[in-house]
Amino acid sequence: MAKTATDIIAAVRDAGVVGAGGAGFPTHVKLANAVDTFIANGAECEPILETDKYLMIHDADKIVRGLALAMGQVGAAKGYVAIKAKNKKAVEAVREAVTDYPDIEVAELGNYYPAGDEQVLIRQVTGRIVPPGGLPFMAGVSVNNVLTLKQIAEAVDKTPVTSRAVTVGGEVARPVTVEVPVGTPIRDLIEHAGGVTIDEYEIVVGGPIMGPVASIDDPITKIIGGIIVLPKDHIMVRFKQQPLDTTTHKAKSCYTCKECTNLCPRNAMGHAIYPSKIMSYSWYIDEILGMIESGDIDPAIRSMISESMLCCQCGVCEQVACSFDLSPNKIYALIRDAARKAGLKFDFEGKTSDDSLFEYRKVPTLAYAKKMDIDRYIVYTDFEPLGTFLPETVKIPMSQHIGAPSVPTVKKSDAVKAGDVIGAIPEGALGATVHASINGKIEEITDSYIVIRRTGS
Repeated sequence: MAKTATDIIAAVRDAGVVGAGGAGFPTHVKLANAVDTFIANGAECEPILETDKYLMIHDADKIVRGLALAMGQVGAAKGYVAIKAKNKKAVEAVREAVTDYPDIEVAELGNYYPAGDEQVLIRQVTGRIVPPGGLPFMAGVSVNNVLTLKQIAEAVDKTPVTSRAVTVGGEVARPVTVEVPVGTPIRDLIEHAGGVTIDEYEIVVGGPIMGPVASIDDPITKIIGGIIVLPKDHIMVRFKQQPLDTTTHKAKSCYTCKECTNLCPRNAMGHAIYPSKIMSYSWYIDEILGMIESGDIDPAIRSMISESMLCCQCGVCEQVACSFDLSPNKIYALIRDAARKAGLKFDFEGKTSDDSLFEYRKVPTLAYAKKMDIDRYIVYTDFEPLGTFLPETVKIPMSQHIGAPSVPTVKKSDAVKAGDVIGAIPEGALGATVHASINGKIEEITDSYIVIRRTGS
């Protein structure tokens, strides 16, 4: 019996599917927007990560089925699976999988950064531009990570989200990509990868470029696809941990060469964002923040605040364009966060400028990696399926998604099986269901997380 649209949304909601590419937006809500085109994002644009590549090689059929289900739900007549051409085995596997789906095709991408940014991806695959300040559905397109689409197919088969693949790389003895239960301690994963090879280090979760620094005691969540161990004094770590006052002080040394604007991917699409211009205002950052707090904002400054909403925080301006390691993206983030806190709203009027040079303003990923000294960590890893490594305990956060934290539905000492619901969406809130990821007993429970100790193998 064919599934109805309501059935699919309910199944995805019950399975706890969220945007696996890093955003964590609840997928059942995203599937409510009607579009004519749906893109499966397999670009995996950050260096070192290999999870999406292996997913497309081993589970292409599920990804394509999930894409077809999503297309049917949102009314999309056309679907694409976007993959970097360099991942030849993944391209071949997906091409074979789409044979029986005439409305779905493979879109091959170059090896540039940030190819996986959904707005850049939409421009590359369809030629359309998401309106400034807008969302993809406003351009008639929806984008989901390939893992999310695999999980949609599994949700319809009543299999909830309890695991995800993670690449463990950087300064570890045995870089590996392994599928593990959600809640697996980062410490355990690093030990599984042979341990850290240096004395002083930091851990970056997600990709090495955009991912934050985390604690070794943190757990894997639905949206973490990478654990990267870097030397404590590595340039990427220094960027991520740079104090705010250092950022604002250094910004005043900008001489507006405009290289940050020339390489900005959102500017290349025609969005009215000019990182070099925000740097020219950096001398007045305290005054700008004061205007935002008071609500008495000069018209020229208002345009700066609008620009801050357009920045995707890809890091190109800071890490590639600037010869002096200045950080337009962090200045944008400072202004954006202040504007959000003040509840300011802006009308972007849907305006875009010339994007005819979009194809010629891309940043090669390998050049980026070499400049940031992470090219030495780009290695092929073995893929280990779920069950290869199982932790003794998992610590499952109640908030692994955009929206309200889930509400625990179990008690301490309860016995649970992998797939059992342990956290429910609060009534009337945006959120995601949370499930046990291993068979075991509830050892600890708080409003923020639940710890399960494994029983059996």
